[in-house]
Amino acid sequence: MDLTTWPQVNMINQKNYYTWVSSTNPRGFNRASQPGLLTIFIFREYLKRDDQILPLRLQQDERRNQMTTTAKDRDRALAQAKPDDLPPPGEPDIDIDDDVGMDDANGLLTGQDALGSKVIVIHPGSQNLRIGLASDALPKTVPMVIARKWRLSESEEGRGEPKPKRLKLDDGSELEPEKLFGDDFAKQYTAMCADLKAHMRNNKRRVLPNSKELVVNYNRRTPPETISEHNDPLRVDWTELPNNPRDAPGYFTGKEALRIPDTSNPRYKLFWPLQRGWYNEHDYNEKKALYDDVATIIEEAIKQQLNLRRKKDWAQYGCVFIVPDLYERQYVVQSLEMLMRDFGFGKVCFIQESLAATFGAGYTSACVVDIGAQKTSICCVEEGMCIDNSRINLKYGGADVTETFIKMMLFDHFPYSDINLNRRYDFLLAEEIKSKFCTMNEADISVQLYDFHVRASGQDTRKYAFKTYDEVLLAAEGFFQPSIFDNSLKLRGRRKLIPRSQDLYDGSSNDPHSTAQTTIVSLICPFAPSPASLPFGNGDVNGHATNIQSRAPPNLFQRFNDGDRLSASAVGSPVPDDDDTPAPAADNNASNPVSTLGPSVRDDVLAIISLDTAILTSIVHGARSDERKTRDFLGGIMVIGGGSQIPGFYAFLEEKLKELKPGFAKDIMIGTPPRELDPQGVVWKGGSVFGKLRGTNDSWIGRMEYDRLGARVLVYKLLTKDSRMTAPTQARPERVYHQDYIARIRYENALPPPPGAPKLLDIPIDGLNYYTSAAFASRLAREQPLNIEADAELGMPIDLVGMPGIFDGDESSIQAPHVIPPIHSKDKNLLRPLSELGKPKYAPGGYSFLRRTEYISSEQSRPRPDSGTSKAPVKAPVKLRKQTDTTKDEPVNVLRAAVKGFDIANPKDAYTGSDTKDNIRGAVPSPAELEAWKNPKHPSKPELKVVETYAIKPDLDAITDSSNYMIAKFASNPTQSTDIRDTRMDVGVLQPMDLTQDAEAEFKAKLAAHEADSVHNPHPGGPMYSYEFFLPADNNTATSMKKKLDIDNPNWDDPTLTARKNQNGHGSFRLNHVRTYDTGRQSIMSEHPHREVALAVYDPTVEEKIAQAGLAETSAASGRLDKAAYYYPIVQKLQLKPRRNKNLARLGLASRVADDDDNKVDVIDLQIREPDETEEAKRSGHRLDLDNNPEES
Repeated sequence: MDLTTWPQVNMINQKNYYTWVSSTNPRGFNRASQPGLLTIFIFREYLKRDDQILPLRLQQDERRNQMTTTAKDRDRALAQAKPDDLPPPGEPDIDIDDDVGMDDANGLLTGQDALGSKVIVIHPGSQNLRIGLASDALPKTVPMVIARKWRLSESEEGRGEPKPKRLKLDDGSELEPEKLFGDDFAKQYTAMCADLKAHMRNNKRRVLPNSKELVVNYNRRTPPETISEHNDPLRVDWTELPNNPRDAPGYFTGKEALRIPDTSNPRYKLFWPLQRGWYNEHDYNEKKALYDDVATIIEEAIKQQLNLRRKKDWAQYGCVFIVPDLYERQYVVQSLEMLMRDFGFGKVCFIQESLAATFGAGYTSACVVDIGAQKTSICCVEEGMCIDNSRINLKYGGADVTETFIKMMLFDHFPYSDINLNRRYDFLLAEEIKSKFCTMNEADISVQLYDFHVRASGQDTRKYAFKTYDEVLLAAEGFFQPSIFDNSLKLRGRRKLIPRSQDLYDGSSNDPHSTAQTTIVSLICPFAPSPASLPFGNGDVNGHATNIQSRAPPNLFQRFNDGDRLSASAVGSPVPDDDDTPAPAADNNASNPVSTLGPSVRDDVLAIISLDTAILTSIVHGARSDERKTRDFLGGIMVIGGGSQIPGFYAFLEEKLKELKPGFAKDIMIGTPPRELDPQGVVWKGGSVFGKLRGTNDSWIGRMEYDRLGARVLVYKLLTKDSRMTAPTQARPERVYHQDYIARIRYENALPPPPGAPKLLDIPIDGLNYYTSAAFASRLAREQPLNIEADAELGMPIDLVGMPGIFDGDESSIQAPHVIPPIHSKDKNLLRPLSELGKPKYAPGGYSFLRRTEYISSEQSRPRPDSGTSKAPVKAPVKLRKQTDTTKDEPVNVLRAAVKGFDIANPKDAYTGSDTKDNIRGAVPSPAELEAWKNPKHPSKPELKVVETYAIKPDLDAITDSSNYMIAKFASNPTQSTDIRDTRMDVGVLQPMDLTQDAEAEFKAKLAAHEADSVHNPHPGGPMYSYEFFLPADNNTATSMKKKLDIDNPNWDDPTLTARKNQNGHGSFRLNHVRTYDTGRQSIMSEHPHREVALAVYDPTVEEKIAQAGLAETSAASGRLDKAAYYYPIVQKLQLKPRRNKNLARLGLASRVADDDDNKVDVIDLQIREPDETEEAKRSGHRLDLDNNPEES
């Protein structure tokens, strides 16, 4: 052999390999030149019988032993039982492979031995660990963090650099909030704000132009409020440390670690061993310390949360460990070693997150989108198996939304500018603020006022008030524009301690691959090969991922030089004579090398792409050009995880997907976990269901299997079809995949099939018309006597005991409701008159789509003959019924008809562009309608002529801070009754008084009654305030006040108008107290401010004539207003009644009268000034809502 070019090989183990000796020459090999050479051919496929595979052999032995034990127990029971105790002949035996075990079937498992009580389900995450017994309904959630003694805390390291990181000047001074995070963030944030504003305007939503200014001005000027710690009812219980630092524990885990003060003695540093679905290698210097922290956190959670204190008892428990969809082999191998060696569990099994989610939700096929704290995983699941090539792992999550939300708030002058997410209490505060205030509903985007409390150890509680606008939505919109996230440090420390798992023979990666993930990385990495050029395997349904460079055919003999190999060998053997063993597939990859991204590219490129694009990419690779599967996955998108718990997120995501796939818009649907499951615990719930299934016994890894095979047992036990973790050329791969779990369990039907084929019966219903006719109902009412027995209660027994409040004087329970409930559609048929019975269509009055007006009623009215004349009515000729166009009543066509009216009135402003959903074009007016507008006529009085027309406009200069007005009506004349109108009433002042405790309690009681029963208790509207009324002392003062208030008066600032001076030296008017009034009735229309308006007709020519005649009290018109009818919205109407002191004293309220007299204000000095900046900003915002051309104003 030394004289040949064939490499030397080691001896082949005869027990594991089948070889075939042949004298046939290989192609291209000259046997004559090598005399005496024995040629040995070894097949490419590496095959074993089931009895040669230890895990399969143990399963067979276990089943055989169970069958033997069952048969012996049954024979013993039959021999010892009496004839009466024998089971019936037709009773089937219990299948040992059934999902309900024998012990469960016989009712032997009770209490702690119930199904699942000996199985621990563990789901570790980047931020939280969820753990519990499989028999528990919900998991225990523990922060995945450990605090260890350290020299500095995490907030003090790096010179105390805050998070998010702020930019500073060269001298170390702070920059303006708009420049804290650089120009790139400012430009992108500003662009997102503009896009959102444009989108809201296209959707006809209200947008205030100065909303940002309002938020910035308020946040900049609002100081915090200090609350002492003993007055704070929600103060935090911090983790207590001993006085002697040497006695302090070495570590804390979970919530106790997060509640350690940052300035504790000794210092503790927080370590998060899992970050973004990977091991956190940056914060550690040794691999062993990283593994020990993961084990310590899980161990403490088992002891504290599950109350399993003694570690020696854990051998009686099994463990279901949930791993990511696109896992790393080192992570699974290390987890298996931790569970078996460190914890000593009796058995362990693994399940992927998406598969566990479908188990928990009860779905057989779905596209699972799991948005966690730091990563987002997407995977398509079909019939209980994850489709490998659809797996996608994106490195962003809810924590990125939290950080971005804080950055946006700091950009808008957040009052708590010192916030630092590296501090523990600030980290918890930021998560709380995000969960409370973030939303993705555009309808909720407006200037909102919120508050929060900062609670730090050893400091008083600080209460901050702040305003938000669009930050609450734009932060969460980062899922669809991930470049707004800070992705600069996410690859920090990658492969620092843990190298990638490589094949011992060819150096390829052992980690699982996904063509969907490769596509995502290829979109980001410009030098990666295009996924379109990648073939999809050699006949496999899901395809296989390959390397970025095409490799030469491997040397078959070189692979035998390495003895320890964890994955299945690629070297083949001849097929044995067993008929059950399939022949190996042909090697198609030798001539067509497949290339994908290399391991270095996958480690160096961060998978960051918009969520909607990633979901569609996963579905495309999961469906593999099958339109039916594509529609199934698009209609079964299940979003889970804590990062998705933002109001309106599901609807926003569905809208984004429909924009990308308009052809499948009807099929796209975002689903939520059923049975009101918490989306954060669905994966754990699926793991608990998986752990309780008896059919999964072949997925468990036992102690003996692990001791003998180590990590190689994962080839046969891990529930996946990935080529790197399973043997692709096993004789019977169906023993590993378990594709029938969900289908067999959740869709089992024990009912027998129907005896025959279904038949359709034809039942005649012609006789029904007779019973629905008016003649039958009239005859029935005429012939059947009324069987009524008039007793003392007229047939209606009344029991007053069951009516609430009847003995306290409250008769609301026996009275009709104030608000008539709407009639149900099914009950409307009961209101049909007898004459309409049997008719196919019936249009009841009062249910028109539009409000019934005089114009509509005039069109529907018909002339009737005069009853006083003897002339018989002339019969009108019979006309065929005109076919009505039902499309006119559609909301879109009604809107087009309304726009048409405005187009007729203002033809210059008519919209003539394309008719779209966002820009609706008015209907084409008919010549009759144009003529009607030019020559208007009264609908019911045609003899009337048009004298003058006025355009209805808002008075922009008269807009108040609230943009609304209120009408107060006095029950009696506030002044003395005379024949001359008292002009002082034009400048009277109503000042609301503080709400009394009785009035406040009465309002709260009415509001609570309305919330409990809105049918019988109408909404109270608002509290019933009392008012003090003030008037000037004489008419001269009233005239001066009118001149001061007249904006058209050029001498309005004349100092002679104000004869008095207030305490500050400013001119003022003295008003005297007239009377105190109570609110008798009020009507509040805050939800519909333009339902009632006050109209003021203004004509400049008429006003000028009045001024020239000397009849006006103020100056003449200045040309500020045009000829129009100006409207003023009325939001509240009051009826004021004077307070009667005698009546109050008679009712026993004399003490309150005395208090009111003592607190009564006798006079007020009224100062009239220009509005300040804040007031003018409010009014400008209201003007912009009404003014279409603010530049001309």
